[in-house]
Amino acid sequence: MGIRKSLLFFLILFPLAFCAKAGTGKAEPVLHGYVTDAITKKPLSGVTVLAILPGTTSPKEVQTDAEGYFRFAQLPAAQVTVQFDKKGYQSAKRPNVSIREKTSVKLNIECLPEDIGSSSDNSDFPILRLLDAS
Repeated sequence: MGIRKSLLFFLILFPLAFCAKAGTGKAEPVLHGYVTDAITKKPLSGVTVLAILPGTTSPKEVQTDAEGYFRFAQLPAAQVTVQFDKKGYQSAKRPNVSIREKTSVKLNIECLPEDIGSSSDNSDFPILRLLDAS
C-alpha cells in the first residue's frame, strides 16, 4: 500500500512541477485591443490588423473576432506601426507603438465609415486610444 501511495503522490505532483516550471519563463510581449465603429460604437469583426515591424518586409497579420478583439503574441520588443483595414471604413495607422518585454499593450480604435464626408476635417478620426498595462 505504501508503494501505491508513493506512486499516486508522484503521478499527481510530477505534472504540477512541469506547470510551475513553465510559468517561470520569460513573459512575451502582447499587443491587443478592440476595434469599434466610431459612429455606432459597435464592435467591428473581420478588421485586418497589421503589425509592421521595423526592418522586415512582411507584417504580422490578425483579424478581429466577433467582439472586435485582436491579439498579437510573440512580438519582439520594438517600435511597431499598427494598421487597421476593413472594407467600408477608412484605413487607420498608428505609428510608433512601443512594445516592451513582459508588457501588455492595449490599443483600442474607433474606425470611421468611408461614407462620412471626406471633405470635412476628420483629423480626430479615427480615434485612437493607447493604454499600457503591466
